[in-house]
Amino acid sequence: MGIHNILVVDDEITIRESIKDILDQNEYACMIAENGDMMLDVLSKNNIDLVLLDVKLPGKSGIELLPELKHTYPETLVIMITGHADINDAVKAIKMGAFDYLKKPFKSKELLINIEKALKWNNLVIKNKNMQEQLEKEVSFQGILGKSKKIRELVKVIKQIAQTDASILITGESGTGKDLVARAIHFTGKRKNMPYIPINCSSLPETLLESELFGYTKGAFTGAYANKSGLFKAADGGTIFLDEIGDMPVALQAKILRVLESGEFTPLGSTMVIKTDVRIISATNLDLSDLIKSGKFREDLYYRLNVVNITIPPLRDRKEDVLMLTEFFLEKYSGKMNKQIKGFTDGAKEVLLRYSWPGNVRELENAVES
Repeated sequence: MGIHNILVVDDEITIRESIKDILDQNEYACMIAENGDMMLDVLSKNNIDLVLLDVKLPGKSGIELLPELKHTYPETLVIMITGHADINDAVKAIKMGAFDYLKKPFKSKELLINIEKALKWNNLVIKNKNMQEQLEKEVSFQGILGKSKKIRELVKVIKQIAQTDASILITGESGTGKDLVARAIHFTGKRKNMPYIPINCSSLPETLLESELFGYTKGAFTGAYANKSGLFKAADGGTIFLDEIGDMPVALQAKILRVLESGEFTPLGSTMVIKTDVRIISATNLDLSDLIKSGKFREDLYYRLNVVNITIPPLRDRKEDVLMLTEFFLEKYSGKMNKQIKGFTDGAKEVLLRYSWPGNVRELENAVES
């Protein structure tokens, strides 16, 4: 890794010099600063790996300088130096992004152990990040993970239809990643620089869903104290993703049909017709043909939404992706939780492959995280 550059920021010359002596003797490249302005100057001109920052400084304190430091140099590690009376500040600093704190007076061994621990942790985070980026590059398309034939075919279809404006209906079981597919279509298509707005049709009651989608005028209902633009207006030029479309109330389906047919809608409480240019992507884990038979879904809306149909395969039908996904999630959560877990035993792999994963990729990710 080469020599690490460490910056000591302390207004007491004896402390600065003593720390510098210790670091110089242990093959660290040490620089010093006695206040915040000097610290920021050194940081701007050098690649600093770690800052030893005193809580008490003339002018801005270490606590006040920390947010600015972490914002401008997020990869730089910070260990706070604190006196007995400043422990609360040190704990606050850790919540603000400092790696740890050292309480004065400290011995050289304690200083070196803390620095080594911080640098080791940083190396682990960088390694984890690089491995994850490499893995994503090899087996990911816009967050869709997999190397199976079914996933490769899915990605091929997404790339083809992303350049069109056709309405798309995404079907598949819960946890297969319908939201990821919708995002991939938008962000690889010609509307990628325009808004992408997702909404879950099952998460809101009918009246609230209608007002969210189409907006309302002041006084349209109790609590409507001002005009509000709806999501169809906000998404103009872009894409709106209607998740769980099968749960949308029938009365509201007629308004969605109107947008699809004419690009027009009327906000609640208004007579003004608003034009919008929106691509609609919808998704469901229900069988819409059954809902049509029972009168819970409009057949004409179904044909308008289902110009292009994408069915996402369940995880049990692409078993060759299971172990690759578990390794990806292991890397992800090992780094996030500071765990050094190397992999899965053969027995664990056998169990993972044998299980049918009814909750699909979402269930698998939750299992690895747990």
